[in-house]
Amino acid sequence: MRIRVSAVFEREREILCMKYVYGGKEVFALPGGGVDKDTPLREAIVAEWRDELGVKLTIGDVIMIGEAPATKRHPQTLHIVFAAREIYGTPKIRPDSTHSLDIAWVPIERLPKSHLYPDVGKQLHGYLTLASPCSLEFIGNCMERGFW
Repeated sequence: MRIRVSAVFEREREILCMKYVYGGKEVFALPGGGVDKDTPLREAIVAEWRDELGVKLTIGDVIMIGEAPATKRHPQTLHIVFAAREIYGTPKIRPDSTHSLDIAWVPIERLPKSHLYPDVGKQLHGYLTLASPCSLEFIGNCMERGFW
């Protein structure tokens, strides 16, 4: 199973996405990428944002987890979406590290109908419009005491 991490950064009722065009359609992706073996998830997401957008970020908790079944072109993928609390720097596409065409600030109200990768626009809209959104605590080392 492939693992992909991403993060959601909200500013003024919009979220930061990466813009692509596939089959003549605009597609927006939550910034992130696949996780290499033995790389901690938070390190992977920080590296992806640094390499592809040129920014540092502070990661919050997990806001959603989703599974994408395998297809002929892609393996089964577990998507883990974190909250991005803060970004430092001005996000801009670094063409040496991504095929993305540009960044895009997608309004929260457009998320349910946007072509978003992973396809969590409806769920993300629900999460971002709740008065008190609920997240999952991320445990960086759940074997810390090493009983096994």
